[in-house]
Amino acid sequence: MTTTSSVSTSGSTTYLTGTISGLDTDSLIEAAVAQKTARADTIDAKVTANETKIASYQSLQTLLQAISDSMTALAGTTYSSVTTTTNAFDEKSAYLTASDGTDATSVIAVDADSDAVAASYEITVTQLAKAMKAASTAQASGTALGLSGVMSVGVDGGTAAEITVTSTMTVSDIAAAINAKTSTTGVTATLITSSTGTRLVMSTSDTNQQISLSSVSGDDIGQSLGLTDSSGAFANVLQAAQPSIVTIDGVEIESDGNELTDVIPGLSISLLQATSGQTITLDIEANYDDIKTAITDFIDAYNALRAFVVTNQTVGSGGVVADDAVLFADGILRDVNRQLNALLGGKSGSDDELTDLSALGITLNSANQLELSDETSLDNLLLTDLSSVAAFFETKFEASDSNLKLLKNDTTLSYDFDLEVTVTDGAISSVSVNGDSSLFTISGSRIIGATGSIYDGLSFALANPTSGTISVQITQGFANLITSLMGDYANTTTGVIQQRINTLDTVNSDLTEQSETIRDNAETYRTKLIAKYSAMETELYAAQILQEQIKAILGASSDDDD
Repeated sequence: MTTTSSVSTSGSTTYLTGTISGLDTDSLIEAAVAQKTARADTIDAKVTANETKIASYQSLQTLLQAISDSMTALAGTTYSSVTTTTNAFDEKSAYLTASDGTDATSVIAVDADSDAVAASYEITVTQLAKAMKAASTAQASGTALGLSGVMSVGVDGGTAAEITVTSTMTVSDIAAAINAKTSTTGVTATLITSSTGTRLVMSTSDTNQQISLSSVSGDDIGQSLGLTDSSGAFANVLQAAQPSIVTIDGVEIESDGNELTDVIPGLSISLLQATSGQTITLDIEANYDDIKTAITDFIDAYNALRAFVVTNQTVGSGGVVADDAVLFADGILRDVNRQLNALLGGKSGSDDELTDLSALGITLNSANQLELSDETSLDNLLLTDLSSVAAFFETKFEASDSNLKLLKNDTTLSYDFDLEVTVTDGAISSVSVNGDSSLFTISGSRIIGATGSIYDGLSFALANPTSGTISVQITQGFANLITSLMGDYANTTTGVIQQRINTLDTVNSDLTEQSETIRDNAETYRTKLIAKYSAMETELYAAQILQEQIKAILGASSDDDD
Protein backbone atom coordinates (compact mmCIF):
# COMPACT_ATOMS: atom_id res chain seq x y z
CA MET A 1 0.00 0.00 0.00
CA THR A 2 1.34 3.48 -0.88
CA THR A 3 1.55 6.18 1.85
CA THR A 4 0.99 9.80 0.83
CA SER A 5 2.48 12.86 2.55
CA SER A 6 0.34 15.37 4.44
CA VAL A 7 0.73 18.72 6.19
CA SER A 8 -0.07 18.92 9.92
CA THR A 9 0.09 21.69 12.53
CA SER A 10 1.20 21.57 16.19
CA GLY A 11 0.75 24.82 18.02
CA SER A 12 1.97 27.56 15.70
CA THR A 13 4.38 25.31 13.79
CA THR A 14 3.49 23.41 10.58
CA TYR A 15 5.07 20.03 9.75
CA LEU A 16 5.23 17.68 6.73
CA THR A 17 4.41 14.07 7.62
CA GLY A 18 4.13 10.73 5.80
CA THR A 19 6.79 11.38 3.14
CA ILE A 20 7.23 9.08 0.15
CA SER A 21 10.79 10.06 -0.64
CA GLY A 22 12.06 8.66 2.62
CA LEU A 23 13.81 11.95 3.32
CA ASP A 24 13.65 13.44 6.85
CA THR A 25 12.03 16.60 5.53
CA ASP A 26 11.12 17.86 9.00
CA SER A 27 14.77 17.89 10.01
CA LEU A 28 15.76 19.54 6.76
CA ILE A 29 13.14 22.25 7.23
CA GLU A 30 14.00 22.81 10.90
CA ALA A 31 17.70 23.11 10.06
CA ALA A 32 16.96 25.64 7.36
CA VAL A 33 14.63 27.67 9.64
CA ALA A 34 17.15 27.52 12.53
CA GLN A 35 19.76 28.98 10.21
CA LYS A 36 17.38 31.85 9.48
CA THR A 37 16.57 32.42 13.22
CA ALA A 38 20.16 32.14 14.48
CA ARG A 39 20.55 35.93 14.36
CA ALA A 40 17.27 36.36 16.27
CA ASP A 41 18.61 34.04 18.98
CA THR A 42 21.69 36.24 19.27
CA ILE A 43 19.49 39.35 19.49
CA ASP A 44 17.28 37.75 22.16
CA ALA A 45 20.38 36.94 24.21
CA LYS A 46 21.42 40.58 23.95
CA VAL A 47 17.93 41.70 25.10
CA THR A 48 18.16 39.37 28.10
CA ALA A 49 21.62 40.71 28.96
CA ASN A 50 20.30 44.27 28.73
CA GLU A 51 17.34 43.44 30.96
CA THR A 52 19.74 42.01 33.54
CA LYS A 53 21.82 45.17 33.34
CA ILE A 54 18.71 47.35 33.70
CA ALA A 55 17.76 45.45 36.86
CA SER A 56 21.27 46.06 38.24
CA TYR A 57 21.09 49.75 37.38
CA GLN A 58 17.74 49.95 39.17
CA SER A 59 19.31 48.31 42.23
CA LEU A 60 22.11 50.87 42.07
CA GLN A 61 19.52 53.65 41.82
CA THR A 62 17.78 52.35 44.94
CA LEU A 63 21.05 52.09 46.89
CA LEU A 64 22.11 55.62 45.95
CA GLN A 65 18.66 57.00 46.78
CA ALA A 66 18.89 55.40 50.23
CA ILE A 67 22.16 57.28 50.80
CA SER A 68 20.52 60.50 49.66
CA ASP A 69 17.45 59.93 51.84
CA SER A 70 19.59 59.48 54.94
CA MET A 71 21.37 62.79 54.34
CA THR A 72 18.31 64.79 53.29
CA ALA A 73 17.31 65.20 56.93
CA LEU A 74 20.69 66.83 57.68
CA ALA A 75 21.13 68.87 54.51
CA GLY A 76 20.91 72.64 54.66
CA THR A 77 17.57 73.93 53.44
CA THR A 78 17.07 76.63 50.84
CA TYR A 79 16.51 80.16 52.05
CA SER A 80 13.40 80.97 50.05
CA SER A 81 11.41 84.00 51.10
CA VAL A 82 8.29 82.15 49.98
CA THR A 83 8.68 78.65 51.44
CA THR A 84 10.01 77.80 54.88
CA THR A 85 11.62 74.39 55.22
CA THR A 86 13.37 72.70 58.11
CA ASN A 87 15.68 69.79 58.74
CA ALA A 88 16.59 67.59 61.68
CA PHE A 89 18.78 70.29 63.23
CA ASP A 90 15.72 72.57 63.40
CA GLU A 91 13.51 69.97 65.04
CA LYS A 92 12.99 70.04 68.78
CA SER A 93 12.17 67.38 71.34
CA ALA A 94 10.66 67.70 74.79
CA TYR A 95 12.33 65.96 77.74
CA LEU A 96 10.34 65.62 80.99
CA THR A 97 11.59 65.03 84.53
CA ALA A 98 9.45 64.80 87.69
CA SER A 99 10.81 66.30 90.91
CA ASP A 100 9.87 63.18 92.90
CA GLY A 101 11.39 60.76 90.39
CA THR A 102 8.07 59.36 89.17
CA ASP A 103 7.04 59.07 85.53
CA ALA A 104 6.53 62.64 84.35
CA THR A 105 4.83 61.50 81.13
CA SER A 106 1.79 60.48 83.19
CA VAL A 107 1.34 64.12 84.19
CA ILE A 108 1.88 66.04 80.94
CA ALA A 109 2.67 65.28 77.31
CA VAL A 110 4.49 67.82 75.15
CA ASP A 111 4.89 68.13 71.41
CA ALA A 112 7.53 70.58 70.15
CA ASP A 113 7.84 71.87 66.60
CA SER A 114 10.69 73.73 64.89
CA ASP A 115 9.42 77.10 66.18
CA ALA A 116 10.09 76.07 69.78
CA VAL A 117 13.04 77.73 71.48
CA ALA A 118 15.57 75.60 73.33
CA ALA A 119 14.80 76.34 76.96
CA SER A 120 13.86 74.84 80.32
CA TYR A 121 10.54 75.30 82.16
CA GLU A 122 9.24 74.40 85.62
CA ILE A 123 5.61 73.23 85.47
CA THR A 124 3.09 72.40 88.20
CA VAL A 125 -0.41 71.11 87.37
CA THR A 126 -2.88 72.21 90.04
CA GLN A 127 -6.07 70.88 88.47
CA LEU A 128 -7.41 69.52 85.20
CA ALA A 129 -10.27 71.03 83.29
CA LYS A 130 -13.48 69.01 83.67
CA ALA A 131 -16.83 68.81 81.93
CA MET A 132 -20.03 69.39 83.89
CA LYS A 133 -22.17 66.30 84.50
CA ALA A 134 -25.69 66.21 85.98
CA ALA A 135 -27.92 63.17 86.57
CA SER A 136 -31.68 62.58 86.71
CA THR A 137 -33.49 60.48 89.25
CA ALA A 138 -34.04 56.79 88.49
CA GLN A 139 -36.61 56.18 85.76
CA ALA A 140 -38.36 53.04 84.61
CA SER A 141 -36.30 51.53 81.83
CA GLY A 142 -38.15 50.86 78.57
CA THR A 143 -41.41 52.33 79.81
CA ALA A 144 -43.14 55.36 78.32
CA LEU A 145 -42.79 58.25 80.80
CA GLY A 146 -46.04 59.98 79.82
CA LEU A 147 -44.37 63.41 79.62
CA SER A 148 -45.27 65.97 76.98
CA GLY A 149 -43.35 69.19 76.64
CA VAL A 150 -40.50 71.10 75.07
CA MET A 151 -37.22 71.87 76.83
CA SER A 152 -34.27 74.03 75.78
CA VAL A 153 -30.80 72.46 76.04
CA GLY A 154 -27.41 74.08 75.51
CA VAL A 155 -24.39 75.52 77.29
CA ASP A 156 -23.99 79.01 78.74
CA GLY A 157 -22.90 81.35 75.97
CA GLY A 158 -23.60 78.77 73.29
CA THR A 159 -26.41 77.89 70.90
CA ALA A 160 -29.39 76.12 72.47
CA ALA A 161 -31.78 73.70 70.78
CA GLU A 162 -35.35 72.74 71.64
CA ILE A 163 -36.00 69.09 72.46
CA THR A 164 -39.61 67.92 72.01
CA VAL A 165 -40.75 65.13 74.34
CA THR A 166 -43.98 63.19 73.73
CA SER A 167 -45.95 60.97 76.08
CA THR A 168 -44.82 57.75 74.38
CA MET A 169 -41.09 58.45 74.82
CA THR A 170 -38.92 56.48 77.24
CA VAL A 171 -35.85 57.80 79.05
CA SER A 172 -33.80 56.17 76.30
CA ASP A 173 -35.78 58.06 73.66
CA ILE A 174 -35.14 61.35 75.43
CA ALA A 175 -31.37 60.62 75.55
CA ALA A 176 -31.43 59.91 71.82
CA ALA A 177 -33.28 63.17 71.15
CA ILE A 178 -30.67 65.12 73.14
CA ASN A 179 -27.77 63.43 71.31
CA ALA A 180 -29.37 64.22 67.95
CA LYS A 181 -28.75 67.92 68.74
CA THR A 182 -25.25 67.57 70.25
CA SER A 183 -23.49 69.18 67.29
CA THR A 184 -25.58 72.29 67.94
CA THR A 185 -25.79 72.31 71.72
CA GLY A 186 -22.49 70.80 72.84
CA VAL A 187 -24.43 68.60 75.30
CA THR A 188 -24.50 64.80 75.32
CA ALA A 189 -26.68 62.29 77.18
CA THR A 190 -25.81 58.84 78.48
CA LEU A 191 -27.75 56.24 80.47
CA ILE A 192 -26.68 54.49 83.64
CA THR A 193 -28.85 51.55 84.74
CA SER A 194 -28.83 50.01 88.22
CA SER A 195 -31.24 47.93 90.30
CA THR A 196 -33.23 51.07 91.12
CA GLY A 197 -33.79 52.11 87.49
CA THR A 198 -32.16 54.10 84.71
CA ARG A 199 -30.64 57.54 85.18
CA LEU A 200 -30.07 60.01 82.38
CA VAL A 201 -26.70 61.76 82.68
CA MET A 202 -26.17 65.02 80.78
CA SER A 203 -22.64 66.33 80.19
CA THR A 204 -20.91 68.99 78.15
CA SER A 205 -18.81 67.98 75.15
CA ASP A 206 -16.13 70.50 76.16
CA THR A 207 -14.62 71.15 79.57
CA ASN A 208 -15.32 74.14 81.81
CA GLN A 209 -18.80 74.78 80.39
CA GLN A 210 -22.10 75.03 82.23
CA ILE A 211 -25.17 73.14 80.99
CA SER A 212 -28.21 75.31 80.35
CA LEU A 213 -31.57 73.50 80.74
CA SER A 214 -34.98 75.19 80.84
CA SER A 215 -38.64 74.44 80.10
CA VAL A 216 -40.18 76.01 77.00
CA SER A 217 -43.75 74.65 77.04
CA GLY A 218 -45.88 71.83 78.41
CA ASP A 219 -44.48 69.62 81.16
CA ASP A 220 -41.23 70.77 82.77
CA ILE A 221 -39.21 67.83 81.47
CA GLY A 222 -36.06 68.64 83.46
CA GLN A 223 -37.90 68.84 86.76
CA SER A 224 -40.04 65.79 85.94
CA LEU A 225 -36.91 63.73 85.33
CA GLY A 226 -35.32 65.01 88.53
CA LEU A 227 -32.57 66.82 86.63
CA THR A 228 -33.59 70.19 88.06
CA ASP A 229 -35.37 71.32 91.19
CA SER A 230 -38.28 73.74 91.52
CA SER A 231 -35.96 76.71 91.17
CA GLY A 232 -34.55 75.41 87.88
CA ALA A 233 -31.14 74.60 89.36
CA PHE A 234 -29.59 71.19 88.70
CA ALA A 235 -30.57 68.85 91.50
CA ASN A 236 -27.75 66.30 91.22
CA VAL A 237 -24.46 67.62 89.83
CA LEU A 238 -22.12 64.66 89.51
CA GLN A 239 -19.17 66.77 88.37
CA ALA A 240 -18.85 70.53 88.37
CA ALA A 241 -17.33 72.30 85.40
CA GLN A 242 -13.85 73.60 86.11
CA PRO A 243 -10.88 75.04 84.20
CA SER A 244 -7.38 73.67 84.16
CA ILE A 245 -4.87 75.48 86.34
CA VAL A 246 -1.17 75.15 85.65
CA THR A 247 1.83 77.14 86.78
CA ILE A 248 4.74 77.61 84.35
CA ASP A 249 7.88 79.28 85.71
CA GLY A 250 5.82 80.88 88.47
CA VAL A 251 3.09 82.19 86.17
CA GLU A 252 -0.37 80.73 86.90
CA ILE A 253 -2.38 79.96 83.77
CA GLU A 254 -6.07 79.11 83.72
CA SER A 255 -7.58 77.50 80.61
CA ASP A 256 -10.95 76.07 79.58
CA GLY A 257 -9.28 72.90 78.33
CA ASN A 258 -6.42 70.52 79.01
CA GLU A 259 -4.68 71.21 75.69
CA LEU A 260 -2.46 74.27 75.92
CA THR A 261 -1.44 75.21 72.38
CA ASP A 262 -0.90 78.95 72.65
CA VAL A 263 0.89 79.36 75.95
CA ILE A 264 4.49 78.86 74.72
CA PRO A 265 5.29 79.32 71.00
CA GLY A 266 6.10 76.04 69.28
CA LEU A 267 4.81 73.87 72.14
CA SER A 268 1.59 71.90 72.55
CA ILE A 269 1.15 70.83 76.16
CA SER A 270 -1.41 68.18 77.12
CA LEU A 271 -2.37 68.05 80.80
CA LEU A 272 -2.98 64.46 81.85
CA GLN A 273 -3.03 64.46 85.64
CA ALA A 274 -3.10 66.96 88.48
CA THR A 275 -0.35 66.64 91.05
CA SER A 276 0.12 67.84 94.58
CA GLY A 277 3.41 69.61 95.16
CA GLN A 278 5.10 67.81 92.27
CA THR A 279 7.06 69.90 89.78
CA ILE A 280 7.75 68.78 86.22
CA THR A 281 10.91 70.05 84.52
CA LEU A 282 10.40 70.49 80.77
CA ASP A 283 13.58 70.77 78.72
CA ILE A 284 13.26 71.72 75.05
CA GLU A 285 16.33 70.65 73.12
CA ALA A 286 17.35 69.49 69.68
CA ASN A 287 15.99 66.18 68.46
CA TYR A 288 19.23 64.27 69.01
CA ASP A 289 17.68 60.90 68.20
CA ASP A 290 16.64 61.91 64.67
CA ILE A 291 20.03 63.46 63.96
CA LYS A 292 21.90 60.38 65.13
CA THR A 293 19.50 58.08 63.27
CA ALA A 294 20.18 59.97 60.03
CA ILE A 295 23.93 59.54 60.57
CA THR A 296 23.70 55.80 61.30
CA ASP A 297 21.27 55.35 58.39
CA PHE A 298 23.92 56.92 56.14
CA ILE A 299 26.51 54.44 57.41
CA ASP A 300 24.18 51.51 56.71
CA ALA A 301 23.21 52.85 53.28
CA TYR A 302 26.84 53.41 52.26
CA ASN A 303 27.83 49.92 53.39
CA ALA A 304 24.98 48.41 51.35
CA LEU A 305 26.30 50.26 48.31
CA ARG A 306 29.82 49.09 49.12
CA ALA A 307 28.64 45.45 49.16
CA PHE A 308 27.03 46.01 45.75
CA VAL A 309 30.25 47.49 44.38
CA VAL A 310 32.32 44.56 45.66
CA THR A 311 29.90 42.08 44.08
CA ASN A 312 30.24 43.81 40.73
CA GLN A 313 34.03 43.85 40.94
CA THR A 314 34.40 40.12 41.63
CA VAL A 315 36.76 38.12 39.41
CA GLY A 316 37.12 34.37 39.93
CA SER A 317 40.39 32.59 40.60
CA GLY A 318 40.61 31.69 36.92
CA GLY A 319 40.35 35.33 35.92
CA VAL A 320 36.71 34.93 34.84
CA VAL A 321 34.23 37.62 35.82
CA ALA A 322 31.57 36.28 38.20
CA ASP A 323 28.06 35.82 36.79
CA ASP A 324 26.56 38.26 39.30
CA ALA A 325 29.12 40.96 38.47
CA VAL A 326 26.68 42.44 35.97
CA LEU A 327 28.16 45.94 36.13
CA PHE A 328 31.80 44.82 36.03
CA ALA A 329 33.96 47.67 34.69
CA ASP A 330 30.81 49.78 34.22
CA GLY A 331 31.63 53.46 33.84
CA ILE A 332 28.65 54.77 35.80
CA LEU A 333 29.30 52.53 38.80
CA ARG A 334 33.00 53.38 38.71
CA ASP A 335 32.40 57.15 38.51
CA VAL A 336 29.79 57.43 41.27
CA ASN A 337 31.86 55.20 43.54
CA ARG A 338 34.97 57.30 42.92
CA GLN A 339 33.18 60.60 43.52
CA LEU A 340 31.44 59.33 46.64
CA ASN A 341 34.71 58.06 48.10
CA ALA A 342 36.30 61.43 47.37
CA LEU A 343 33.56 63.11 49.45
CA LEU A 344 34.09 60.63 52.28
CA GLY A 345 37.77 61.43 52.42
CA GLY A 346 37.46 65.17 51.78
CA LYS A 347 36.74 68.22 53.89
CA SER A 348 33.24 69.65 54.32
CA GLY A 349 31.35 72.22 56.33
CA SER A 350 32.40 75.52 57.81
CA ASP A 351 33.75 74.59 61.24
CA ASP A 352 37.54 74.54 61.47
CA GLU A 353 37.59 71.77 64.08
CA LEU A 354 34.95 69.52 62.55
CA THR A 355 35.50 69.06 58.82
CA ASP A 356 35.54 65.30 58.23
CA LEU A 357 33.73 62.13 59.27
CA SER A 358 36.53 60.94 61.55
CA ALA A 359 35.82 63.90 63.87
CA LEU A 360 32.35 62.38 64.34
CA GLY A 361 33.84 59.02 65.28
CA ILE A 362 33.11 57.52 61.83
CA THR A 363 35.95 55.66 60.09
CA LEU A 364 36.58 53.14 57.30
CA ASN A 365 37.43 49.60 58.36
CA SER A 366 39.70 47.13 56.56
CA ALA A 367 36.83 46.18 54.21
CA ASN A 368 36.40 49.86 53.25
CA GLN A 369 33.07 49.95 55.03
CA LEU A 370 32.02 52.78 57.31
CA GLU A 371 31.64 52.11 61.00
CA LEU A 372 30.80 54.20 64.03
CA SER A 373 34.05 53.37 65.78
CA ASP A 374 33.70 56.03 68.48
CA GLU A 375 30.04 56.42 69.37
CA THR A 376 30.91 58.26 72.57
CA SER A 377 32.55 61.05 70.60
CA LEU A 378 29.46 61.42 68.41
CA ASP A 379 27.13 61.47 71.42
CA ASN A 380 29.26 64.09 73.18
CA LEU A 381 29.33 66.29 70.08
CA LEU A 382 25.55 66.11 69.71
CA LEU A 383 25.01 67.05 73.33
CA THR A 384 27.73 69.68 73.76
CA ASP A 385 28.55 71.10 70.32
CA LEU A 386 25.54 70.56 68.08
CA SER A 387 26.24 73.74 66.12
CA SER A 388 29.56 72.31 64.90
CA VAL A 389 27.84 69.10 63.82
CA ALA A 390 25.24 71.17 61.94
CA ALA A 391 28.01 73.26 60.36
CA PHE A 392 29.63 70.08 59.02
CA PHE A 393 26.47 68.68 57.44
CA GLU A 394 24.58 71.82 56.39
CA THR A 395 25.43 74.19 53.58
CA LYS A 396 25.94 77.69 54.95
CA PHE A 397 24.66 80.68 52.97
CA GLU A 398 25.52 84.26 53.86
CA ALA A 399 24.78 87.47 51.93
CA SER A 400 25.55 91.07 52.82
CA ASP A 401 22.03 91.99 51.64
CA SER A 402 19.27 90.17 53.53
CA ASN A 403 16.96 90.64 50.54
CA LEU A 404 19.01 88.11 48.56
CA LYS A 405 17.57 84.63 49.08
CA LEU A 406 19.09 81.36 47.94
CA LEU A 407 16.40 79.46 46.02
CA LYS A 408 18.40 76.61 44.53
CA ASN A 409 21.70 74.93 45.36
CA ASP A 410 22.39 71.99 43.05
CA THR A 411 26.16 72.26 43.09
CA THR A 412 29.11 70.71 44.92
CA LEU A 413 31.20 73.89 44.98
CA SER A 414 31.73 76.44 47.72
CA TYR A 415 31.67 80.10 46.73
CA ASP A 416 32.93 83.47 47.91
CA PHE A 417 32.15 86.21 45.40
CA ASP A 418 30.75 89.72 44.96
CA LEU A 419 27.54 90.00 42.98
CA GLU A 420 27.43 93.34 41.19
CA VAL A 421 23.80 94.29 40.60
CA THR A 422 22.50 97.08 38.39
CA VAL A 423 18.87 98.17 38.76
CA THR A 424 17.09 100.28 36.16
CA ASP A 425 13.59 101.66 36.77
CA GLY A 426 13.15 99.34 39.76
CA ALA A 427 14.06 96.16 37.84
CA ILE A 428 17.30 94.18 37.74
CA SER A 429 18.94 95.01 34.41
CA SER A 430 22.33 93.32 34.79
CA VAL A 431 24.30 91.09 37.14
CA SER A 432 28.02 90.45 36.95
CA VAL A 433 30.93 88.97 38.88
CA ASN A 434 34.30 90.68 38.43
CA GLY A 435 32.81 92.55 35.50
CA ASP A 436 31.64 89.38 33.69
CA SER A 437 27.90 89.63 33.01
CA SER A 438 27.69 86.25 31.24
CA LEU A 439 27.83 84.22 34.47
CA PHE A 440 24.21 84.86 35.51
CA THR A 441 20.91 85.29 33.70
CA ILE A 442 18.01 87.42 34.92
CA SER A 443 14.34 86.44 35.07
CA GLY A 444 12.33 89.11 36.88
CA SER A 445 13.62 89.11 40.45
CA ARG A 446 15.46 85.81 39.96
CA ILE A 447 19.21 85.61 39.37
CA ILE A 448 20.15 82.26 37.82
CA GLY A 449 23.60 80.75 37.33
CA ALA A 450 24.30 80.48 33.58
CA THR A 451 24.39 77.00 32.08
CA GLY A 452 27.96 75.78 31.81
CA SER A 453 29.36 78.41 34.17
CA ILE A 454 30.76 77.68 37.62
CA TYR A 455 27.54 79.10 39.01
CA ASP A 456 25.34 76.62 37.11
CA GLY A 457 22.95 75.08 39.68
CA LEU A 458 22.58 78.25 41.77
CA SER A 459 19.49 80.42 41.80
CA PHE A 460 18.74 83.51 43.88
CA ALA A 461 15.80 85.85 44.41
CA LEU A 462 16.43 89.53 45.14
CA ALA A 463 13.53 91.43 46.68
CA ASN A 464 13.43 95.23 46.62
CA PRO A 465 16.54 95.39 44.42
CA THR A 466 18.90 98.35 44.43
CA SER A 467 22.09 98.88 42.48
CA GLY A 468 25.19 97.81 44.39
CA THR A 469 27.48 94.96 45.34
CA ILE A 470 26.29 91.99 47.39
CA SER A 471 28.90 89.76 49.00
CA VAL A 472 27.91 86.10 48.79
CA GLN A 473 29.41 83.12 50.62
CA ILE A 474 28.23 79.54 50.19
CA THR A 475 30.03 76.79 52.09
CA GLN A 476 28.84 73.35 51.04
CA GLY A 477 28.02 70.96 53.86
CA PHE A 478 28.65 67.22 53.71
CA ALA A 479 24.94 66.32 53.58
CA ASN A 480 24.28 68.75 50.74
CA LEU A 481 27.27 67.43 48.80
CA ILE A 482 25.99 63.87 49.18
CA THR A 483 22.39 64.65 48.20
CA SER A 484 23.53 66.69 45.20
CA LEU A 485 25.82 63.91 43.95
CA MET A 486 23.21 61.22 44.53
CA GLY A 487 20.61 63.30 42.71
CA ASP A 488 22.88 63.59 39.68
CA TYR A 489 23.02 59.81 39.43
CA ALA A 490 19.90 58.41 41.12
CA ASN A 491 17.15 60.82 40.09
CA THR A 492 14.51 58.66 38.37
CA THR A 493 13.73 61.37 35.84
CA THR A 494 16.94 63.19 35.00
CA GLY A 495 19.70 61.14 36.66
CA VAL A 496 22.61 59.58 34.76
CA ILE A 497 21.46 56.06 35.64
CA GLN A 498 17.90 56.69 34.45
CA GLN A 499 19.20 58.05 31.18
CA ARG A 500 21.21 54.86 30.71
CA ILE A 501 18.17 52.74 31.59
CA ASN A 502 16.07 54.67 29.08
CA THR A 503 18.72 54.08 26.41
CA LEU A 504 18.78 50.35 27.12
CA ASP A 505 14.98 50.23 27.04
CA THR A 506 15.02 51.90 23.62
CA VAL A 507 17.72 49.52 22.37
CA ASN A 508 15.75 46.53 23.66
CA SER A 509 12.60 47.76 21.97
CA ASP A 510 14.44 48.00 18.63
CA LEU A 511 16.16 44.65 19.11
CA THR A 512 12.90 42.93 20.05
CA GLU A 513 11.28 44.32 16.92
CA GLN A 514 14.19 43.04 14.83
CA SER A 515 13.99 39.62 16.45
CA GLU A 516 10.25 39.37 15.85
CA THR A 517 10.71 40.37 12.22
CA ILE A 518 13.40 37.74 11.73
CA ARG A 519 11.25 35.05 13.31
CA ASP A 520 8.21 36.09 11.27
CA ASN A 521 10.32 35.87 8.10
CA ALA A 522 11.65 32.49 9.21
CA GLU A 523 8.12 31.16 9.64
CA THR A 524 7.24 32.47 6.18
CA TYR A 525 10.31 30.63 4.89
CA ARG A 526 9.16 27.48 6.71
CA THR A 527 5.81 27.69 4.92
CA LYS A 528 7.57 27.98 1.56
CA LEU A 529 9.81 24.97 2.31
CA ILE A 530 6.83 22.90 3.38
CA ALA A 531 5.04 23.82 0.17
CA LYS A 532 8.18 22.96 -1.85
CA TYR A 533 8.72 19.59 -0.20
CA SER A 534 5.01 18.83 -0.32
CA ALA A 535 4.99 19.49 -4.07
CA MET A 536 8.02 17.25 -4.49
CA GLU A 537 6.38 14.48 -2.51
CA THR A 538 3.21 14.87 -4.58
CA GLU A 539 5.20 14.52 -7.79
CA LEU A 540 6.99 11.47 -6.41
CA TYR A 541 3.65 10.03 -5.44
CA ALA A 542 2.30 10.55 -8.97
CA ALA A 543 5.45 8.97 -10.42
CA GLN A 544 5.07 6.05 -8.11
CA ILE A 545 1.47 5.52 -9.19
CA LEU A 546 2.50 5.72 -12.84
CA GLN A 547 5.27 3.21 -12.25
CA GLU A 548 2.88 0.79 -10.60
CA GLN A 549 0.44 1.20 -13.48
CA ILE A 550 3.18 0.45 -16.02
CA LYS A 551 4.21 -2.59 -14.06
CA ALA A 552 0.64 -3.76 -13.96
CA ILE A 553 0.26 -3.32 -17.75
CA LEU A 554 3.52 -5.09 -18.46
CA GLY A 555 2.55 -7.90 -16.16
CA ALA A 556 -0.75 -8.38 -17.93
CA SER A 557 0.97 -8.52 -21.36
CA SER A 558 3.27 -11.28 -20.18
CA ASP A 559 0.27 -13.34 -19.05
CA ASP A 560 -1.36 -12.98 -22.51
CA ASP A 561 1.77 -14.32 -24.29
CA ASP A 562 1.58 -17.46 -22.25
